[in-house]
Amino acid sequence: MRKCIVVMLVFVLAVFFSAKALPAEDLPISVSEEQSGGKLSEDRVSGNSDDDGESSESGQSDVEAEIPPVKDTLRPFNRAMFVFNDKVFHYFFKPIYTGYNSMIPVQARVSVKNFYSNIRMPVRFFNCLFQSNFKGAGTEMLRFVINSTVGVAGFLDPAKSKFHFEKQERDFGQTLGKYNMQSGTYIVWPIIGPSNTRDTLGLLGDAALDPLTWVSFLFLQSFESIGSYTYESVNNLSIDKGDTYESVTKPAIDPYIALQDAYLQNRIKKIKE
Repeated sequence: MRKCIVVMLVFVLAVFFSAKALPAEDLPISVSEEQSGGKLSEDRVSGNSDDDGESSESGQSDVEAEIPPVKDTLRPFNRAMFVFNDKVFHYFFKPIYTGYNSMIPVQARVSVKNFYSNIRMPVRFFNCLFQSNFKGAGTEMLRFVINSTVGVAGFLDPAKSKFHFEKQERDFGQTLGKYNMQSGTYIVWPIIGPSNTRDTLGLLGDAALDPLTWVSFLFLQSFESIGSYTYESVNNLSIDKGDTYESVTKPAIDPYIALQDAYLQNRIKKIKE
């Protein structure tokens, strides 16, 4: 039982960064949209629509237009968790990664990120297979072989820089979505951040495929596992510098709605890829 609790803590830390900061290139909303107060998102949550605003909404992206009404039945809990996560980000992670950023060269930090990403190849590889993306699965296998050898145990990424094999960003929540599983209720988990019923199951599936989960469970002490995942989160945040998360929440009148909107649009985009 004690070991299971430790594994769950390790899992929470492992997914912190991916849930907390969406990749900048995948961010589907603009600052100007968030400064409008998230009206479109509020309408989706309540299920209302404004028929008089057809002309002003004609320029919306296809992704945004496809977002269904949000099932935010846990909103009081979700808002409380959003406030908690925001405080953890600003008062715990941000001071740490800011100091770490000033001490460690960016290339060293990128190399650490590459190393962890290379280890987690099975997550992407198997989800490519589950999604019948056999070309993507082959690309992931080639990337792993090249980066584990020529790339010095994955610290370098010659598969991308020399051979132009791009990493396949695939996860189990995405897989479930491709099999038409509904997203379910929107949930904001402590530390993990925005999710929903489907993506919560997806996170558990990804954890089961993650070699680091099994290494932590079988070989590492609890403090070693938590330390490893905390370091990975800090390192990743030092590269992003929190810009992705803060670019969504800072300009918004309602940061909770802004982050919810960004998360939902990003997930719809991923499932359609």
